[in-house]
Amino acid sequence: MMYFSSSSLIFALFYFFNVLILYSTCYQTRFKRDFMLITDGNMTDAKCFGECQEEYRAKFEYTLNQSLSEFYDFPFHPVVLESSSFQLYCKLSEQKTKCFSERCNDYAAENSFSPSNFVCLFKRSLFEKALKCLAKTEPITFLKCDHECHEEIVRTDRLKQTTPNNQNQIFVSSDLATYETELDKLCRFQSCYMNCMAPVVKEMCGEEESKSAIEIVEAYVQWHADDISDWHSITGNDETLPEACQILVKTHSKTDDPILQIIGNVA
Repeated sequence: MMYFSSSSLIFALFYFFNVLILYSTCYQTRFKRDFMLITDGNMTDAKCFGECQEEYRAKFEYTLNQSLSEFYDFPFHPVVLESSSFQLYCKLSEQKTKCFSERCNDYAAENSFSPSNFVCLFKRSLFEKALKCLAKTEPITFLKCDHECHEEIVRTDRLKQTTPNNQNQIFVSSDLATYETELDKLCRFQSCYMNCMAPVVKEMCGEEESKSAIEIVEAYVQWHADDISDWHSITGNDETLPEACQILVKTHSKTDDPILQIIGNVA
């Protein structure tokens, strides 16, 4: 049996009605923010990676009954927030990484930052501690925070007269300025989402659960920002790193976390 304090019950009811409204108005516009940059100096076999990805897509969609095109890494998708499907997701991701490593000679794949490596390897223990709370609050945090943060970025960019770009793009070196613009939006969104979801999970989950949930989201955002920062540093593009991403990078994070040291060395 689950018990609620009066304040928790009021909070839950308040957000429940808001979620119903948001669900009816924006369920069809779950914003996926996936894009990548392929540099001129990238000598890896793009065809090989494409083949691994297509094999992963087929297995992912068959096994999890979920379109990979509609799957998103952040916020954490419901697929990874259900224990049994999370195990399958990690198994499939491991197979994809193995394909990158053994068939495409990407020997750094296992030690590089990726959403699946983060939740399935680097921070799996913490993620599993947070799983119950994240799953319980996901309908509210996603539909409330995703919507609010997306709208905030749209409003800001409208004031800046920034031209919107299509989602899920692949950029090349000549598109670097556009790529940086998308990175700026992504970092602003992640920062906004962290601030939005924290009070929700604190109110709806127990102290330890909410602490783990907030910690795993903050860690994901920070690690992702560190990864972006590393790429800019390695490629000599430090000056183009968006300010919103710079803010998320913790100067001493790599010295504090041995796993980040390994990733930094691989990069």
